[in-house]
Amino acid sequence: MPIEFGSLEWEEEVERYGPRSSARTQAQSARRAIEVGTAKLDWKRCKADGPGRTKLPGCRKLYLPLGKEGASHAPYGFVFQLIQKPDDSLAWNLIAFGERHPANERTRNVYERAHKRLHGRYP
Repeated sequence: MPIEFGSLEWEEEVERYGPRSSARTQAQSARRAIEVGTAKLDWKRCKADGPGRTKLPGCRKLYLPLGKEGASHAPYGFVFQLIQKPDDSLAWNLIAFGERHPANERTRNVYERAHKRLHGRYP
């Protein structure tokens, strides 16, 4: 199934990080590998009712950097939502990117960011 990186979502989620930041570098590298088809994608299902009152039913996530063994070695994540395109085909659309478990308690994690995009507010 195709994966889409919408320009608005990419700008809001990835380009908020500095050009040389680890987060942005990881996202750009993963996107390139996904778009050229060289990435082995280990899709994970998001919890419909997750920690911190996040609600991400039907969403899927990818841990970054791609291909790392074990989630503990992947500090960042993409969250995707299945969408129906105008031609009735389906695609996974990026809705959030960020730290999975930020050290700073005031930093929103990727799942909270995805929840906000889906529901218009943070959980």
